[in-house]
Amino acid sequence: MQNENMKEKNKSENTESIEQDDFTSRFLKASELTFTRSQVGTARLEIRKEVCHLRVIVRRLMPLSKPEQYISLAADEDTEIGILVNPSELAPESLKILNEELDKRYFTPTIQKIYRVKEQFGIHEWEVETERGRVTFLVRGLNQNIKQSPPARLFVTDVRGNRYDIPDYRELDAQSFHQIQRHL
Repeated sequence: MQNENMKEKNKSENTESIEQDDFTSRFLKASELTFTRSQVGTARLEIRKEVCHLRVIVRRLMPLSKPEQYISLAADEDTEIGILVNPSELAPESLKILNEELDKRYFTPTIQKIYRVKEQFGIHEWEVETERGRVTFLVRGLNQNIKQSPPARLFVTDVRGNRYDIPDYRELDAQSFHQIQRHL
C-alpha cells in the first residue's frame, strides 16, 4: 500500500512538471529550420532531425517595436511550436516563404488621403486613398477600433478585421486632417 502511494506521488509530481513545461517558450535556431510550400500552397516547417509540421502559422510577437525579430511559429491558432528570434539567419528560400506568410497575415494598407468619413447609426463609413487605390470600408465603435501610437500614428480596424495604417495623421493634407479631427 505504501509502495502504491509513493508511485502515485511520483506520478503526480512528473505530471506537474510536464504541465509546467507546456507553458515555457521554446526558442528555435534558424539553422535548424526549413520552410517549404505544400502542394496546396500552405507553409510547411521542418525542424531538422525532429519533426515536420504540414502547416505553420506565423505571428510577430513585437509587431511595432521589432517587426523583423521574435516570430512565433504555431501548428494552429492555439499550439505554439516555438519562437524564432532572428529570422534573417534563415536560408534565403526559407526566409522568402516566412516573409510571404507574414505579409499575408499583416497586410496593412497605408492611408494616404481621407476623402470622407460619414457616420450613420454608430457605424462610420470611410472613403480613403491607400497605396493600393481608393477604398471604402466600415468602422463600428471608433474608440475600440482606432488605436493611437505616439506621437501621431493611427491604426484603424474595419468591421471585417482589416487594419489600415496612418503613420502620422499630422502629415496628411488639410481635408484629411480635418476628417480625423472631427471623428476622434
